[in-house]
Amino acid sequence: MYAPAKIYADNQLIYEFGDLADYPDFMVDPATEVYLIAPRLSGENITLRMEFLSPVARDVLTVHPPLIGSIKNVFNTLMSSMLAPFAFSTVQLLAGVLLILISLFVVMFERQGIMFFWLGVFSLATGAWAFGECNLTGLIIKNPTMLYLLAFTGLFTLAVPILYFAKSTIGFHNPKLVWLMAIFMSVAASVALLLQLLGLVPLSKSMYLFHILVPLTLSILAGLTVYEWLRYGDMGAKRFVLPIGVLALSSVLEVFNYSIRFTYLFASLFQMGVLFFIVFTGITGGLYIRDVIALKNKQQALAFEMNLMEMQVEEQKKHSLLLVENAQALGQQRHDLRHQLAVLQELADSDNDKLKAHLNSLVESIPLTPKSYCGNMAVNAIVSRYASICEKSEIAFDTHLTVPQRSEQIPDSSLCVIFGNLLENAVEACGRMTEGHKFIRLNSSVQYDVLTITMDNSFDGKVSEENGRFRSRKREEFGVGLSSVQTVARKSQGDAQFEQDGLVFLSSVYVRI
Repeated sequence: MYAPAKIYADNQLIYEFGDLADYPDFMVDPATEVYLIAPRLSGENITLRMEFLSPVARDVLTVHPPLIGSIKNVFNTLMSSMLAPFAFSTVQLLAGVLLILISLFVVMFERQGIMFFWLGVFSLATGAWAFGECNLTGLIIKNPTMLYLLAFTGLFTLAVPILYFAKSTIGFHNPKLVWLMAIFMSVAASVALLLQLLGLVPLSKSMYLFHILVPLTLSILAGLTVYEWLRYGDMGAKRFVLPIGVLALSSVLEVFNYSIRFTYLFASLFQMGVLFFIVFTGITGGLYIRDVIALKNKQQALAFEMNLMEMQVEEQKKHSLLLVENAQALGQQRHDLRHQLAVLQELADSDNDKLKAHLNSLVESIPLTPKSYCGNMAVNAIVSRYASICEKSEIAFDTHLTVPQRSEQIPDSSLCVIFGNLLENAVEACGRMTEGHKFIRLNSSVQYDVLTITMDNSFDGKVSEENGRFRSRKREEFGVGLSSVQTVARKSQGDAQFEQDGLVFLSSVYVRI
């Protein structure tokens, strides 16, 4: 490892390793290589001699003991000892790609899905490190320089996605420290790679610095996570404190293990921590995203309920405004009536013909009695308001309504939402017509505790529909009015349906009363 070597069998050179002419210029020492050699046997006994030159960038030389036997047996031995880490690193790489693809899909529905992206990048980094370092990989892929760069780049960068993962899932009250650590580790890894490419400091030497930085960074992150959980009760910190803590602990134990030269016996401490982290975090993250989406749906439902309440209040305001306008009209009539009586008193004493003419004008000026469309006062007020609008807008308005005065199943405010939105949409649709007969036909009936409402209205025939939902003509989004009618109807054990028939828009609603 990292030193040129020559292998002799009975003083004959059978393999030479580490000629720098075979490596890129930025490699000052050769990368680790795994090779199977089949020497020609001249007798029963053979003497093997391995000569190593001193490495340029390292003070310590690590030599793995050679495996001696038939090619088949040596290969099987390597497979039995290295297949598990090779398979694990391959799975990590595939899992990283899969998690990144999943994140691209989840982010479309929920921004918190970015956590899967950073988890995928972490899986790629740790997978690249384990894949490039595995001796079985070196036996299969004869490109030691590429594996060398892959292993150290993965090791140096693995803390960065973990920091961004934590930042996206934990509500740190002071996220600047996490952000600064991520920036620092990114810059440090970039500088180490640059120094290697310039041929100044090899990655194998920079590794000693990252043996301190990576465990230190993960330990600080674990401490911050515990603090956020205990100090502020952050749910994200509570969910991920265990996997982050295990990952930090395994990184510290791995460095300690490496320092005391037990790596040959215990070479997978950090890999086990990584496996626990990815599996635990993947499951927990999935549950977390599920909870976030459920909460978001509840918030949307609550927002829609609030919108319905605002619409109900608005209809009540319209009803109250109509009552105020009627009261003002009656007050004005009473005021005018006093003056008219004074005039009548004078005319009664003088000219009967003028009296008759004045009486006729008074009769004509008396407002008609407001028409009663149904027994429900709230609905009657809504219908009266839009009937008046239709009369002013020259829209033929025909209605036959049966609405109970009171219902225990559906409040008057909900009925106002239904009738108000139906009539408002119909009036607006007729108002957009530039030619043709404008009309609104509104009917309702009650049978077996079911109130059925139907309305036909003319319109210009222009409609935008997607999956049974109609887009608003006032703005580039789905209309709220018809959706509100349908929502109120379904809350009252009913439903609503809307369709077009040529230049006629058909609305049908039924509710339990």
